[in-house]
Amino acid sequence: MTGGAALSIRRRLLRNFSLLFVGTIVVLALFYVWASWNNRDTVADEELEEIATLIVSKAERLQDGRARLTLSPDKQARMAQVPGLQAFVYDPTHKEVLLEHPARMRELLPISPEIGWKWAYLVIDRAGITDQPRLQMLLATIQTRAGPLRVAVGRDEPTEEFSARWVFNVMLEEALPVLGPVLLLAIGIALYTLRKALSPVARAAEDANRITVDTMGKRLNTAVPAEIRPLVAAVNRALERLDAGFAEQRRFTANAAHELRTPLALLRARLDGMTDTEAADAIRPDLERMTRLIEQLLAVSRLDSHLPMAKADVDLVAVAGDIVAQLAPLAVSQDKQVSLTAPDHPVRLVGNADALAAAIRNLVENALRFTPADSAVEVVVTDGPRIEVHDAGPGIRPEDRPHLFERFWRGRDRRGGAGLGLAIVAEIAAQHRGRISVGRSPLGGALFTIDFSPFAAVDAPAAPSTPPPLKAAAE
Repeated sequence: MTGGAALSIRRRLLRNFSLLFVGTIVVLALFYVWASWNNRDTVADEELEEIATLIVSKAERLQDGRARLTLSPDKQARMAQVPGLQAFVYDPTHKEVLLEHPARMRELLPISPEIGWKWAYLVIDRAGITDQPRLQMLLATIQTRAGPLRVAVGRDEPTEEFSARWVFNVMLEEALPVLGPVLLLAIGIALYTLRKALSPVARAAEDANRITVDTMGKRLNTAVPAEIRPLVAAVNRALERLDAGFAEQRRFTANAAHELRTPLALLRARLDGMTDTEAADAIRPDLERMTRLIEQLLAVSRLDSHLPMAKADVDLVAVAGDIVAQLAPLAVSQDKQVSLTAPDHPVRLVGNADALAAAIRNLVENALRFTPADSAVEVVVTDGPRIEVHDAGPGIRPEDRPHLFERFWRGRDRRGGAGLGLAIVAEIAAQHRGRISVGRSPLGGALFTIDFSPFAAVDAPAAPSTPPPLKAAAE
């Protein structure tokens, strides 16, 4: 995947918007610089007016009738910043020069007639006098507290060179203070708009992440932008097809299991009526494995249907005791023991007694299959509530534990079976908000633990516990 394709839609849109905004700002700034350059003479004239007014703003009339002009250090500093500044102030009442900088500046001025001093703008070519640029000058008569004063202010005419320094000053002092905040505001609005526009997409992604086999039938919300709605609709249609496929698969499994139940029952009846007991006994283990597989397929079908499970107050001690009693004859026939260790009081759990019994039965049958003769399988019920099944078999390899509860997974040491029993136990535990884990038993084999405590889903794997003395045993 290329770098451009890997970018999110939000980043790509933000990048494009930012480029658009920056490009617009650059174009506006260049236009502003161009306009400022074309209007530089007008700007210079306005500056001359400001300087002329500033020079005579503190003029005053003395008692003897003469005018006095005072220039503060601040005024002088500001005037010194103007390139080639020339200033001349004349009192026409007393025909007295109040300011002349530089000396002999009056030689360039029309001292009379008076009509020439009514806000006249001149450009004086000094080519024959000096090598300096032309002089841009303002002649004006300004009313002050000292009476009317004739003021002449001149400065070097802006050159035709497009100075980089001038452009920098215009951008820094005039353009950026206006265009900079506009750019930041535009990018902020773009960020807010993108976040609001794409938030329905993020919510749809969260809804999709929450869809599991336990929430089949749930669909994505179509309240998304019109551009994304076809994708959401396509995903919903794909989910519908998947639901239909899962439903068809579950129906097929259930129907197949039900159809096989009758032939197996007939086959068992014929085995029981056979006169050749030796041949019947040879076939009977295979028949039992087939029957167990059919029962497991039916259990898987019921679990996959996700129908509401009837739950009530269940005593785990009683349920485990019933399973141990039912499997005791099987253990005795194999020269093994199965025992129950439990408190003297009930261990309560809100759940389905039949499902919990099926889970315990699967664990005990699995333990009996791997436990050698003349050894024991121990079922431990503790407060929590919690169920442990210990065996003395070879145990579970660490590399096999991550796959142990997967459907149809069979390790190298698995003896018979279809790999469904432990998957069924894990599903029943999950439907009761429990967690199943596997460890090493003090008996030397495997330890399977179903923890129904409120925080079992976030706790660390349960450490193997040493079973207390046996409360009941079947031999």
